[in-house]
Amino acid sequence: MSASHRSRQVLPLLLGALTLSCSPKKEELLLHVPSPAWEDQVIYFVMTDRFANGDPSNDDQGRGEFDPSSPAHFSGGDLQGIIDRLDYIQGLGATAVWITPPVANMWWDPLQQYGGYHGYWARDLKQVDEHFGTLDTYKALSDALHRRGMYLIQDVVPNHMGNFFQYSAYDPANVGAGIVSNTGAVPTDRPTQAPFDQNDATDPAQRDAAIYHWTPAISDYSSAEQEVSWQLSDLDDLNTENPVVRRALRDSYGYWIREVGVDAFRVDTAKFAPHAFWNDFFHSTDAEAPGMHAVAAATGRDRFFAFGEVYEVSEPFTDTAERKVSSFLGTAEAPELPAVLNFPLYGEIDRVFAASRPTALLTYRLQRSMDRARFPNPHVMPSFIDNHDVRRFLSVSTRDGLAQALAFLFTAPGIPVVYYGTEQLLTENRAAMFRGGFENIGIDQYLESTFYQKVQKLAALRKASPALRRGELEVLYDTHAGAGAFAFRRTLEGQSVLVLMNTAGEKVLVNDLDTKLPAGTVLEVLHSEKEPPTPVVGEGGRLRMELPARAVLIARPSGPTQAPPAPTATISVTTPIEGQTFRDDVTLSGTVTPASTSLRMVVDDYVDRATSIPVAADGSWSVVLPVSAFPKGLNAHTVSFYARSAQAASPRYRFTSDTVFQGDIYTFDDPVGDDTGPVGTYTYPKDATFRDQMDIDGVTLEVEATTMNLKIQMADWSRSWNPSNGFDHVAFNIYLSVPGSAGTNVMPKLSATTPDGFAWTYSHFAFGWESVKTTTSTGATAETYGATAAWNPTMTADEASRTVTFSYDRTALGLASWSGVKVYVATWDFDGIGAAFRELTPEGGQWAMGGGATTDPKIMDDLAPIAIP
Repeated sequence: MSASHRSRQVLPLLLGALTLSCSPKKEELLLHVPSPAWEDQVIYFVMTDRFANGDPSNDDQGRGEFDPSSPAHFSGGDLQGIIDRLDYIQGLGATAVWITPPVANMWWDPLQQYGGYHGYWARDLKQVDEHFGTLDTYKALSDALHRRGMYLIQDVVPNHMGNFFQYSAYDPANVGAGIVSNTGAVPTDRPTQAPFDQNDATDPAQRDAAIYHWTPAISDYSSAEQEVSWQLSDLDDLNTENPVVRRALRDSYGYWIREVGVDAFRVDTAKFAPHAFWNDFFHSTDAEAPGMHAVAAATGRDRFFAFGEVYEVSEPFTDTAERKVSSFLGTAEAPELPAVLNFPLYGEIDRVFAASRPTALLTYRLQRSMDRARFPNPHVMPSFIDNHDVRRFLSVSTRDGLAQALAFLFTAPGIPVVYYGTEQLLTENRAAMFRGGFENIGIDQYLESTFYQKVQKLAALRKASPALRRGELEVLYDTHAGAGAFAFRRTLEGQSVLVLMNTAGEKVLVNDLDTKLPAGTVLEVLHSEKEPPTPVVGEGGRLRMELPARAVLIARPSGPTQAPPAPTATISVTTPIEGQTFRDDVTLSGTVTPASTSLRMVVDDYVDRATSIPVAADGSWSVVLPVSAFPKGLNAHTVSFYARSAQAASPRYRFTSDTVFQGDIYTFDDPVGDDTGPVGTYTYPKDATFRDQMDIDGVTLEVEATTMNLKIQMADWSRSWNPSNGFDHVAFNIYLSVPGSAGTNVMPKLSATTPDGFAWTYSHFAFGWESVKTTTSTGATAETYGATAAWNPTMTADEASRTVTFSYDRTALGLASWSGVKVYVATWDFDGIGAAFRELTPEGGQWAMGGGATTDPKIMDDLAPIAIP
């Protein structure tokens, strides 16, 4: 080859190299950014499979796992879908996105007849599931968030893998016996990642490796041993005491921080692993597989965040849950998780805003949450009103209740967490937001709807107010007798925000509220619901106003003070009331000037129920406080004396009633063993935890002048799944027929009608989790509930007597008496995850009832309608 020819060949190569070197360099992905101040964030929680479908090509992997019509199957959502909808999420006001686990999962569990679309049944902790995208897609999500100044939170599950084996019988001395291998699991019958693939207890080498605990499903949630070493719902429990397992878990989850740029973890099932594990997982100094804080620090994250799921809800006015939850923060000598989800507060939000319980419950719970001895930084505790493991808030409450709960979420201490679709009024807890997905309404639901705008406004309000993000909290006003007013303030460095709500379905008088502000302070309303009047801060910093039903008012001091209007009447009370205990009706007396003043007695702030008080010519007055009509037992109350037109009121007096039962008791027996459906053919689900929990043994009605207690005694009782209400494997459908009401006989969602001649006015449904929801017959059909009622009964459960009690207030129902009211009780079971009553099929199944057609009545047992004389 001649030199000239060689030159002609080399020149294009040189030009090509020159062109290549001059080309713009591809922009590097922005995966690693400094940690933010987590107190300032707003989290949007996404179930990846149900949020947005950005890549239909990965929907169906051809193994029968994809079926958008089924709650148990993959629906099509993926990581690309989240990327495509970041404008929507950021526009809502969210600054961080928490996604369900993106790791490779078991797709279908034939033993459970359910799929792993949710991400919590891992088969490989270092691979992205094929339905969600690729590692590159996940990196693209991280990059897209970081370029917006947003952050990525990954759900992690160090406690267990999928259900690749379970036990039919268990002998701790021979853990290889009784093993049932899930050989039909899709796509693989065992984990594909070492060392988690060593899951065969019948193989001595794998058994001795002790990667798993080799234990059956938890049967006693009160057992400390079972809690940390047995299987949660048959999910293969990792031996997190084993150094090999610990190292593998640190390596697996550190990978996502290094490779993808994950900014924080939400830690699933934290209470099911021992405390020492969490110290190791986050703080290990192992050079080869360091703890998460060290891994994150190496990427520039000096405040790596994680919050654990410790699902514990306290009974009212107790702090057992706080003690358990806070223990997972560890100690100064042995720190564990940086933060924990505020499940105790979630329980109280449900009781107060959904179930209309007294607002004093929130006072107690907030005080526990702000206890620095337990929670050194309460402002980083993520708070929420619902999530993927419980019924959506709107399924047990009203839109008014939702508006209040959201206002509380964004003004109370803690990081607000909004579960996807809340802003679009979803009621099915795992419905898809995209067209064609599970339970979708036929459109892409990424709309700037009314509630989207409410959340948007609340998020902006929180962002603009350091006091709401980091301020101290002081409760200023609450109620003990029932739903009603609740007020608190947030303060920081001279800034103050006042939050005032009325959780009742009727107007209340807020009286004698000490705002801690100077008299005449002008308040600027920042956000409101139900158009409450702008409050006036009166003498002594006291506030008095009538607050509409379900109202919200958020305000701050603004401008110079103005002289408050003076009342035109003076009210005095001569009978001692404050701090007294009354056991029977008592006459209260006092004076008012001028004597022409129209005066009323307001009990428990319910101003529309106020009693008019006759005033004598000399201004003296007296009125009977009807203590005998109050609920039996020891109960706290308030009373005020109010002159609306004169803009005057007495102080708000607090007292206690201590009454005994005065009424009638009716008992009704039900045969034991008749829990077999309308024609005696139904069978329980085949899972071993089901026995006879839907069998009614008898019903007792305790009827007093104002209150009625419906006590349902069951033939069997269980709490296999640690239900927050104290019982599981049964749901109660209770119907009340009120005289003079047309009503209906259709039983929504149960393929049934009430007995002949019984038309119900109110219906309520209750099971082992969340609060009771009451609906009316208005608008009720076979497929939909009627309008949500403005009241709910209270529910208590007593395991010792196997009794669930529902308590009703006659005045809330607008009744003059209980006479003529009829009650009908029926049982079935409710699937809290699927958010639906259990399926009925001819053959039955592990979780399905058997012995009937799918269209047959979903009534396992019932009691003939009861009429109150």
